[in-house]
Amino acid sequence: MSFKNPKLKIFILTLVAGILMGVSFPPINLFFCSFFGIAVIIYLTLDSKNYRQVFFRNYLVFTFYQAITISWLALSGLQKDGDLFLLLGGTVTIILHSLFLMIPLILFFFISRNIKIKKFPNFALLFFPFLWTGFEYFHSLGELSFPWLTIGNAFTTQLQKIQFIEITGVLGLSFWVCIISIMMYYLFLEFKKQYGENGNSIFKKKKNILIYFLILLLYFAPDMYSILTNSKAKYIDFKKYGTVKAGIIQPNINPWIKWKENSRVLTDDYVQMIKEISGKNPNLDLIIFPEAAVTYYLVDVMNESKYNILKSVVDSIDISVLMGAPDLILYTDTLNAPEDAQKYNKTYKYGSFNSAILLEKNKERYELQKYHKIKLVIGSERMPYQDKLKFLKKLISWSVGISSYEIGKDTTIFNLKNKYTFSTAICYESIYPEFFSEFVNKGADFCVVITNDGWWGKLFGTYQHNQYSVLRAVENRRWIARCANTGISCFIDPYGNMLKETEIGKQVLLTGDIGINKEKTFYTQHGDLMGILCMYFSGVMIIIGFAIKSYKKLT
Repeated sequence: MSFKNPKLKIFILTLVAGILMGVSFPPINLFFCSFFGIAVIIYLTLDSKNYRQVFFRNYLVFTFYQAITISWLALSGLQKDGDLFLLLGGTVTIILHSLFLMIPLILFFFISRNIKIKKFPNFALLFFPFLWTGFEYFHSLGELSFPWLTIGNAFTTQLQKIQFIEITGVLGLSFWVCIISIMMYYLFLEFKKQYGENGNSIFKKKKNILIYFLILLLYFAPDMYSILTNSKAKYIDFKKYGTVKAGIIQPNINPWIKWKENSRVLTDDYVQMIKEISGKNPNLDLIIFPEAAVTYYLVDVMNESKYNILKSVVDSIDISVLMGAPDLILYTDTLNAPEDAQKYNKTYKYGSFNSAILLEKNKERYELQKYHKIKLVIGSERMPYQDKLKFLKKLISWSVGISSYEIGKDTTIFNLKNKYTFSTAICYESIYPEFFSEFVNKGADFCVVITNDGWWGKLFGTYQHNQYSVLRAVENRRWIARCANTGISCFIDPYGNMLKETEIGKQVLLTGDIGINKEKTFYTQHGDLMGILCMYFSGVMIIIGFAIKSYKKLT
């Protein structure tokens, strides 16, 4: 197809690239579209005449791309009982994040113009996988991080292809996709160059036949790894070191209304759910509630009556209960309190945290094991670097009382009856692969993810967040019990199979056996080594590019 209007041609290509990238992600799951999408992005970048074209072309791509994948951030604010703050915040996120995603492409264009070999005009293509993957790793660091759209996240349903991430992590998938994409781009150039001259000769040229073969070889290489390592037989239903009997309570409470309802009524409802699930399954070792299951400071003395109600039922059934709840720390030494701590009274300051608390038989509140969330959602739970730029804290104000949390300092590994250990990722934390693996490396026998995805209803975000946990299970070869307020809750085995998935918008009491694993994968022990190497290699190439550019100016 030819276009007389070149601007229309470019616009259509940006739209196509954005759509291809968007539909590759859950819940559409057309994962193979990511290869074509990145190939078109490479074409749009290298076909540009200047940095301005690189910017505007790819900004459009990323806008279309995110309109499919993360528009749920904004649309959730339009739901019944929703908060328009999310509509504004989600829209701003897409606008700003599209700018941030431009970085690797601007750098790629820079390198392609300055690092050249005459005999190999497409030499710069070799740097693209390193730049893209290195940027994805960089994008997972710091308080401005948002690794939701890591390209490897598009492959959560392709279990046969993702088993090698026990070595590389999800960034290995991204690198793999980029390599195949640059080969596809190269074939496109060959086709474009030869189509007018020799018709179908592109399909006969020996060099191109080799590229076809390499693409096929690379595409099926992950499958071969899975077969050669016998991953499926080894890790499906893996329970080599014993099991924990776990119960998941999906209470299905509207997150918008919950913060306005009578907290005593909410507590009484939870007690009934605990009694029901334990009555049917008296041999449970652990009962799991979702993130922010209660809306009050659970173990603070001001809520003693409600705490005692929950503690009483825990003591009576002798089953530990993990519950998401806000937690409060009082800073009596105000001089050493965090910069963004809030005033409690004239004498003290306090910090509030999004937390997971393990209620245990015969344990007093000061003895309870707690974990304070470390990776906080930008703009809704905390503004980035608000401890250093205090005015930013005032920008968060929405109706559910969860803004301006402090960052947790502990990396708690929960001890379950002195027999097993587990980690608890709270909501957003489950999309951080290296962070998640740190807890496993520290000794977690299995993992728990608690979340409150009710904000998103049946929008794409709920499905994406659920499926990303598959990658964490495979990377670390750990069972995961996932408990979500309104769904999706499930168990995930170390091969990545989702078991007993619940429906969205239903109250469910779910039970299952979680396998214990004490072995550590290469990725668990070494983290995102691939991402680090790609980032540093990219840095070296950028420096070389600047050196060559400076040399040319001098000569």
